[in-house]
Amino acid sequence: MKQKIILLAILLLGFVLRVSFINSSPPSLYGDELTIVLDANSLMKTGHDQLGNFLPLTFPMGAGRPAGYVYFSIPFVALFGPTAIGVRLLSILSGLGIILLTYLLCRKLFSEKAGMGAAFLIAISPWDISLSRGGFEAHFALFLALLGVYLLLKAREKPALYLFSAICFGLTIHTYPTYKITMPLLLFFLIWFVGFKNTFQGQAKKYLLGGAVILVVFGFLSVSQTFIGGSETRFFSINVFSNQEIAAKIEQKINLERSISHLPPSLIKYIHNKPVEYLKIAGENYLQNFSADFLFLHGDRNPRHNMATIGEFYLVEWALILIGLVALVKQKRLLFFLIIWIIISPLATAIIGEPHALRSNLEFVPLSILSALGFLTILNWKNKIPFTLIILILILQVAFFLQKLYFLAPTEYANFWAYPAKQASEVALENKSKYQAIFLSDQIDSIEFGFPVYANIAPLSIINQNLQKTEVIGHSFKKFDNVYIGFIPKESIDQLLKSFNNKALYIGEDQLTGKIITRNQ
Repeated sequence: MKQKIILLAILLLGFVLRVSFINSSPPSLYGDELTIVLDANSLMKTGHDQLGNFLPLTFPMGAGRPAGYVYFSIPFVALFGPTAIGVRLLSILSGLGIILLTYLLCRKLFSEKAGMGAAFLIAISPWDISLSRGGFEAHFALFLALLGVYLLLKAREKPALYLFSAICFGLTIHTYPTYKITMPLLLFFLIWFVGFKNTFQGQAKKYLLGGAVILVVFGFLSVSQTFIGGSETRFFSINVFSNQEIAAKIEQKINLERSISHLPPSLIKYIHNKPVEYLKIAGENYLQNFSADFLFLHGDRNPRHNMATIGEFYLVEWALILIGLVALVKQKRLLFFLIIWIIISPLATAIIGEPHALRSNLEFVPLSILSALGFLTILNWKNKIPFTLIILILILQVAFFLQKLYFLAPTEYANFWAYPAKQASEVALENKSKYQAIFLSDQIDSIEFGFPVYANIAPLSIINQNLQKTEVIGHSFKKFDNVYIGFIPKESIDQLLKSFNNKALYIGEDQLTGKIITRNQ
């Protein structure tokens, strides 16, 4: 009973930290959240996405976004509408699920105390709190992956869980693209860890085969979406191999090195070539995921994924992780399990770019478990001074993180959350009845998705405007009642306003200050 009360208190703490000020920090919805909530709302009301596709598995408005987060958001959008809490609640609940699942996983692999320690550290984790507060598909994917891992380990006791574990892994790869690379590798390793040789008998055999069939079906759907639905559109555009700037630098470097090298000509091409250079870049990207800068100092430098712009872990946790590793030396199988999990996690990130709190989040759980084991080890020391110091430092770091998250970051990094789109939409809605036409410049980040969300435009109207835009003096716009959204060259602003007898309003953004500007005749 005592353990349940403590666990409930940890979950309550995690919930409070993740939901407090959720409508003001972050201050608005950014582009991906806007397209997710528009697609979810449209599916709920029409059965079609924003472009009129019937129950798609890949969403073009999200540059090939997988289906997972959109479909699982529908119940929350139904309850709260196309709002911040509507699109973020799934991520908040994923955070609570990750706390609970890490507790269960640690309790199964180590002990009750280790489970409590891991749950507590994740409840206050800057990495997980930051990801819980945005509508991030990667966070929901991490929850699904962790649920799949736990069910797979638990299936030795209840073989039917093999089916549910397979479903979780299948949903994971249809929620966030990088998991298409990491999950098969992790699953292969888990098969070794669980030891299917000893369980492939009796009833377990049929459940294992059923799980395999489920994974094959999900895998086939994933491959088909790559070729039919364009699910890898974004990946193909952002990976290091498609970066033209990187390609040009590599070309220059190779040409220079080949021209000055003293190697025999027959060997030069094997040493100085593109595969070697790309391997160096990928290797550097990969290793940065374990750097002190990423893990403990500055973290993901994108304030959208890391609003407090601190390390993904508290600085004090570097010592806890190290102590946790040492404490596991005698339990070689479990140590190997966690290390391989950590090694696999950033592989996908390495071919895309620098450390990324979303793409690398699979490493968060095993590192947190090691941190918890270190915390527990220090707690068991006879000398309580180190434990007391750890607690004091942790309290200070948590306080610093929370004050920046709630009270500084919302203003300092508002533009990372497409706040100008919210401001412009509010100005348009306030003045809608005062003018014959209002023109919103699409130079305002995410305004074409922001206005339909903040104005709660009916999905059918959005579909119609996405498929067939409205023409005004040679310019194309999405038109919602008397609000027009589109590209407006500076030289055309006056002409557009005059076309409505000077009873029109232009709303744009100052490119230098980022402030919303208005203009009428």
